[in-house]
Amino acid sequence: MTSQKNFQRNETGFTLVELLIVVTILPLIVGALSLGLISVFSLQSNVTHRLTDTADAQVVASDFTNDVQAAVYVTTAATSSPQCGAGTGTQLLGLESVLNQRTGNFQTVVSYVSVPITNGTTTSYSLERLNCVNGSTTPSKVSTLAYDLPYIANGSSAVTVVCEAGASTSDCSNTAQQWTQGFVSAAEISTVTFNVTAPTTSYNYDLVASPAVSSSFNSGGSALPSAAQCEQTQASTGPYAGQLCFIDFSGLTAADLSIADTANGNQCYNMSVSVEDAYLLHFCLSYTTNNSAEGLVPTAFPTDTDAGLGQSVYPGIGGDPSLYMNPYIGDTVTMQVEVSGIYVVNASTGLLATGWSFIGADAETTNTGETETWTSDTPLTVIKDYKAGGTQSPAGNPAGNACDPSGSGTTTVTCVGVGTPSPNPIFTGAAMVAASTPSYLTVNANNYEAFSFGMLLP
Repeated sequence: MTSQKNFQRNETGFTLVELLIVVTILPLIVGALSLGLISVFSLQSNVTHRLTDTADAQVVASDFTNDVQAAVYVTTAATSSPQCGAGTGTQLLGLESVLNQRTGNFQTVVSYVSVPITNGTTTSYSLERLNCVNGSTTPSKVSTLAYDLPYIANGSSAVTVVCEAGASTSDCSNTAQQWTQGFVSAAEISTVTFNVTAPTTSYNYDLVASPAVSSSFNSGGSALPSAAQCEQTQASTGPYAGQLCFIDFSGLTAADLSIADTANGNQCYNMSVSVEDAYLLHFCLSYTTNNSAEGLVPTAFPTDTDAGLGQSVYPGIGGDPSLYMNPYIGDTVTMQVEVSGIYVVNASTGLLATGWSFIGADAETTNTGETETWTSDTPLTVIKDYKAGGTQSPAGNPAGNACDPSGSGTTTVTCVGVGTPSPNPIFTGAAMVAASTPSYLTVNANNYEAFSFGMLLP
């Protein structure tokens, strides 16, 4: 007997026609997807470059505006005297501010330079900001503001300076309102425009600013709370190292200080200062002067070649912990700077802090014929502020030989100027006063002075 099994064949699969269709259409689909991915990656690269260029623009704008507003003299010469970082790249713009009347040097010289960067056979250019202080032509700080720029020739349209209508013809006789003969008074300048183009994305932007000493300067805006940081003295030397905190005014622009000028009809400029991230110091800054051309500019330590603060005591403090009268006009100028509405809160709880003192200090030198007088609503104490082992004149003077403050323990303390010490021209201290939890502190001075404020921590 024979058994028979039936088998069913599985004939599923692709026909030749179907295979031809797939082979024909699949490359088209893959190609379209590839083009889409390439476009997305290309777009991402462009967006990345544009974001980078935008960030560069914001950095340049911040520095450029502050520098131009603070300038007393301006040049577009490729070489000038003085020039910060002479020989570094090509200078496109030079700015001077804060004259030291005794040395004839400017406290700050800023140069914007185009620096070549070679990578293999390709050369691009970076825009660098060089900052020199205290008469030195060696940069104390170099900042790269923008990368991958095209070559910018001096005298090109990258920097355009427009003069005031009544400017001296010897300064602004060129029809293009440009010059190469050196520094020109910023009072004769209406605007300074900086044009930058990033070659990768062709991103183009213009920066425009006016010197504060120019009649075209317009502060605009309104007083808003400012963010600032107290510069610590922990790594420095001085009687209160680690406890004394100087307010850093580097964030203040000329527009902010214009608001603080009572001659403009304003009351004061509000500021909020973070102190060691543990406290928030709040106050309102204002100043009054008998000369409308006199103002204030944030300045680094030491503000003067003879100054004790920042040299013999508390050296190495960063930022701009002083407000310097600017420009130098003469000994007939008087100024009153007031810090009012002072209060301190705990940063974590918001509750009022106790046990702190507010300080005021002579940030320059008070020489013969000059005086500084501090006034507060609580008694002032002249605090010890002289170099250990340094000269005290008279003996026991807490300010070293900087001056002999009078009135300690009252609400008014006066520092009367003295001659420059010899043979060492640097004073061994600086006049400094402290008031326990005051609501205001006022300082009056004549001639040419600089002022610092801060806190003694609880």
